[in-house]
Amino acid sequence: MKEIYVFRINNAYADLLPKTIKKKNIGPVTMITIQGNSPEYQMIKDIAEKIKSYNSEKFFYGWGIKRKYTKVELANALLFKLNIGNTFEPTGEECGTIYDETTACSICGANRLQIGPLMLKPGTVPQKDIAETIAGEIVVSEKFVAASIRNNLKGLGLTSLNVKKYFQLRANEEVDLSVKTIAAVNPFDFATGDQEEIYKCPNGHTIGLNLISEAYVLNSSSISKSDFLVSKQRIGVKRGLLRPEPIYFCSQAFRRMVEEEELSGFEFEIANIE
Repeated sequence: MKEIYVFRINNAYADLLPKTIKKKNIGPVTMITIQGNSPEYQMIKDIAEKIKSYNSEKFFYGWGIKRKYTKVELANALLFKLNIGNTFEPTGEECGTIYDETTACSICGANRLQIGPLMLKPGTVPQKDIAETIAGEIVVSEKFVAASIRNNLKGLGLTSLNVKKYFQLRANEEVDLSVKTIAAVNPFDFATGDQEEIYKCPNGHTIGLNLISEAYVLNSSSISKSDFLVSKQRIGVKRGLLRPEPIYFCSQAFRRMVEEEELSGFEFEIANIE
């Protein structure tokens, strides 16, 4: 597996970048791509920490992580982390979906309970086979539903919507993340939050703002009996309409179906079972 980091560097600090790093100027930022665990990665980390120690201005404005796997690694994997490539608004809450907030954690806001059907605004759902609102409500197409039935996938909770040709997708099984699963503000900032926003809940509901590492899952019987699962622990923050979200996992059979049926909106990373 190759782990590739992309940073959008503040142009005010672009001259500090090592000459060994390829740079691309895109307006107010300079985009760089480096491999994890490389000397260049450590250099960027050192610069970021130095700037943070004496200046409140950001060294970089955006970042991302891309993991590339060999065909053998993908073929041998038992579990995958599912990444959903498209988000949209408005949320279900804005369209009349009812939630029980009394079940949510009073500290981090995780685990509120949806007690009514998901309501969405017609015409706002991306024309993909899977997408989610900014509040984490997942919808899938009729094509996806038909494919999942043909392939006899297990553990998928599917309910119809007020929007034609789409269904809400939820997982029927949960799994626990191991302590090897790392979440933080960014690769160099492991803040747990402040008085206004909690990123790492003392009750264990949320483990950080953004997922940094690969996902590590504790082994359980749920993995072998379900093709779609959700993490018990959440990632993210309560902020306006946003809520901490679980990590979604799927089986090899789920991933194979997506590829064979040419379903859109899906991306996969290998998840580690401990």
